[in-house]
Amino acid sequence: MSLNDWLPYDAKLELAKAAKNARLNLGWKRDTLSEKTGIPTSTLKRYETTGEISLDQFLKLVFVLGDLDKLKGIFDSETTVFATLDDMLNINARPKRKRGRL
Repeated sequence: MSLNDWLPYDAKLELAKAAKNARLNLGWKRDTLSEKTGIPTSTLKRYETTGEISLDQFLKLVFVLGDLDKLKGIFDSETTVFATLDDMLNINARPKRKRGRL
């Protein structure tokens, strides 16, 4: 299953679960991770149970857990994703020219 198959709510929970597993694999308590990231322990607990966390805190967490490099190419997908069938059919169509009005 890929993230494309998930709803955002499900993705948040799966990412939180993965972060918790990474923490546990390192043998760290939440307090230890809190010290290393500067994120309050209560926020880490909330994240691991609900998936709710700020982007800044998420990036700190990912950095300390050693996975920040994995995020570098997050928007550089080699696979083209189409929203509609028309998008797929028009992939090689020339874009319409844009002209200024003023």
